[in-house]
Order: sequence, then structure tokens, then C-alpha cells
Amino acid sequence: MEELREKANSYAEENVINVLKEAFVKVYADGYRDGYKDCKEDLLVNLNTNKTEFVDLGLSSRTLWSSSYETIGIERLYLPYDKAKEMNIPSKDQWDELKKECRWAIDSDKLYCIGPNGKSIVFEKTGYISVNNNKETPVWSFFWIKTDDELGKECLSARMSWKTDYDVKSCFMFKGYSLPIRLVEKV
Repeated sequence: MEELREKANSYAEENVINVLKEAFVKVYADGYRDGYKDCKEDLLVNLNTNKTEFVDLGLSSRTLWSSSYETIGIERLYLPYDKAKEMNIPSKDQWDELKKECRWAIDSDKLYCIGPNGKSIVFEKTGYISVNNNKETPVWSFFWIKTDDELGKECLSARMSWKTDYDVKSCFMFKGYSLPIRLVEKV
């Protein structure tokens, strides 16, 4: 019996390295393929690399708003609604709270949203990108609002206009258009 145990130990020593090596090769390759697949399918959904700066405006819900629009490098990120809704974009209630509890000030290029605590965020003229990749209405600022009541091909967005004084409201946009992204975070 001792001889069998010695033979088994010898066999294990000779083959365990190869078995482990093959297992690690398979695990690595599977992980690489899954990561590539996730990246390819979800790249635009998972762009927030925790570089987003959030501002506490002193809102009653304690919602924090991103200090600016999301970017890829130095370019502003524009997404259609179906991609944007996977991100932490503001809800209609959060947007309504922002409009109601904040003061608004304007200059020629920017609209300032000043929270109850005096801190502010800025909305710049962004326009949107149409389905044929043309940038449209660059004198307005847009971003998507998450809602459960999608109306077929249209979804709720926020729109700020500099046309006369300023206009801050919600509007429905074709969900195939690409709008810039603002994020929120709950404390």
C-alpha cells in the first residue's frame, strides 16, 4: 500500500502543475472574453469612473447633483435615452425639486442653479445631437430625466433656454436623440 501512495504522490507532483496551469489559462481566457463582451456592450453605460464631482446644494431630499455634464476625456458625453437611463440620471421628482428649491441666475453663456445653502452648479448651452449626428439648438441646455412613464418614442428631458431671459422646464424629446448627461447621487 505504501508503494501505491508513493506512486500517487509522484504522479500528483508531476501533473498538478500542468492541471493548474490549464485551469488558470481557461479562467484567464474566460474572464478576458467576459470583460471584453461587457466593455463592448456596456461601455457607454459604465463610463463614470468615480471622477464625477457632486455638489450638495442643500436640497431637502439631500440629493447631490453633478457639478457638470459627464465627459469622455475633454468631450461632453451625449447619449440616447435608452443608454442614459441605465446611469444615475435625475428623476422627475429630483428635477422638480431642483427647479423649486433653487434660485436661478443667468449670464450670456451659463445658467447658474444656486441651492438653498448657497452652493451652485452651472448649466451651459449644449444642444442635442439628432439621429443623423447633427448638433441641434445649441442655444439650449438639455439633459435626460429618468421616468417610468415613457411615451413610446419620446422621453422626458430638462430644457433651459436663453432666448429671452431664461426658461427652465421639462419637455419631451425623441429618445433616439443624444443629450448630455447630468448625474445625481443620494446621500
